[in-house]
Amino acid sequence: MDATRAKTDKWRDGGQTTRRAVAVLVTVMAVLVSVGALTFRVSELSSVSMSPTLLPGDSVLVNRLIYYFRPPRRGEIIAFHFPQTGGRDFVKRVIGVHGDVVQEQDGRFTVNGSVVHVTRTALSDPTPTATTAALGPERVPRDRLYVLGDNWRTSLDSRFWGTVDERDVVGEAVLICWSHGAHWWDVRWNRVGRRLE
Repeated sequence: MDATRAKTDKWRDGGQTTRRAVAVLVTVMAVLVSVGALTFRVSELSSVSMSPTLLPGDSVLVNRLIYYFRPPRRGEIIAFHFPQTGGRDFVKRVIGVHGDVVQEQDGRFTVNGSVVHVTRTALSDPTPTATTAALGPERVPRDRLYVLGDNWRTSLDSRFWGTVDERDVVGEAVLICWSHGAHWWDVRWNRVGRRLE
């Protein structure tokens, strides 16, 4: 009888240990998911304005914490809300920050008098929507960003609707975490995991 009671007590102790371990694991997972949701976000591209860097169907991982510690820098790709379109998210590249003087003339961009080499532009796009007329010079106001699509010939960006308020920035786009073609099952594995520069 004592042996039976010992086995029962041992089983109960083992069950309590297992339940505690499961509770701790569930708690840790919940914390990790919550922290991940606060730290990162995924945005999916639907236009060609950032091609060939980003293509329609690319999902990018956005670091939401980085700009709590420092402002966005020139050259970084950012995701931001655009109030004029009901808060829809956009992804563009920063080419001008507070105090910079940005100018465009016939597709030639300068920032503070230095030429910005827009080498990523997809020149083969057959349906350009953006003009290459002279624009600027324009000084970027405090707490604002001048953004441009890598495929600037088809991009609607700061040339058309002005600078972006830093308060509307969601974070820095750092990685392509998923990519598909015309259909969700058409996975572009060669793009998955690519860091953005």
